[in-house]
Amino acid sequence: MAGVSEGTVDRIIHNRGNVSAEATERVKHVLNSINYNPNLIARTLGKSKQYLIATLLPDPQADPYWKQSFDGVHEAIEQLQQFGLSIKTENFFYELNNRNSFVEAVRKNIRTQPDGVLIAPLFYSPSISFFNELASKKTPFVLINTKIPSTNTLAFIGQDLLQSGRLGGQLASFGLSKNQNLIILHIDEDLQNAIHLQEKEIGFREFIARDVNKHQVFSFALRSTDSQQLKIDLETIIRQHNPPSIFVSTSKGFKVAEMIKQFNPTIKIISYDLIPANVECLRNGTLDFIINQNPTKQAKLGMQILANHLLFNRKFQPQYLFPLDVITSENLPTYLFHSGQDSSVIV
Repeated sequence: MAGVSEGTVDRIIHNRGNVSAEATERVKHVLNSINYNPNLIARTLGKSKQYLIATLLPDPQADPYWKQSFDGVHEAIEQLQQFGLSIKTENFFYELNNRNSFVEAVRKNIRTQPDGVLIAPLFYSPSISFFNELASKKTPFVLINTKIPSTNTLAFIGQDLLQSGRLGGQLASFGLSKNQNLIILHIDEDLQNAIHLQEKEIGFREFIARDVNKHQVFSFALRSTDSQQLKIDLETIIRQHNPPSIFVSTSKGFKVAEMIKQFNPTIKIISYDLIPANVECLRNGTLDFIINQNPTKQAKLGMQILANHLLFNRKFQPQYLFPLDVITSENLPTYLFHSGQDSSVIV
């Protein structure tokens, strides 16, 4: 956000003067950050058509990872509106692990007749049907977080999930002795429908299988709704398998980290994403590694791609794979400072 009026933006774009150097610099910085050509913006400001981008995301109030993703949607729209660009959004949320909720959100999405759609497609079969419906209407769509093959996708934004799982396997394998067992935990997930988690597990197992020391990998799907039962389940797993490392396939490492360390403080725990609860666990030592998926940047880029396509008919590469950032307690402060995710930082 440049923090200036639409009129100020217009004067800067057209070089009409009467604008402070500071305001000009702020506007140019934002223009560069959203990859817009100022000449294109100038032509677009006069257009009367308003484009509707719909989103299809898990409920951000129910999960901190998806809260960060939705923050990215907001950031993108605020930047676009800062320049008077004619984009509005309508958001449709569904419950994680609830296929019927996803299908209903799809129905509502279609009824709005959007000009473009940002989708987090966590359910395979209904997602394919949705893609086909959008393609029949020639509606562009961008996928984030989970890649489901579709020839009609404008772009996919996320990470290589097989590689992500292999990285998890590499982190889990540090310091292993012969014939040790490793654990994968899927917390509060419907694994049968979660293609993205299946790919992470495949990648993890692929990496461990390379080791000549013949380690075994055991996978468990646990629920965190009953904390007492969760504690019992974790204790049973740890006693039976005595793992040196545990890989949590989502951002829910914070839900099990403290319990695991109580049973055995030497167990290394790998999880995903710099949500506030995981950051705290990394700081206090109950989580050892976080693989960050940058949900805010994924959604923000997805919205920018859709807007650029609708407003300027720009073409994009078919996928944007984000780097696999490994965060520890040592590089956390610097990483948070540069990513802007630590609100306590004073510049």
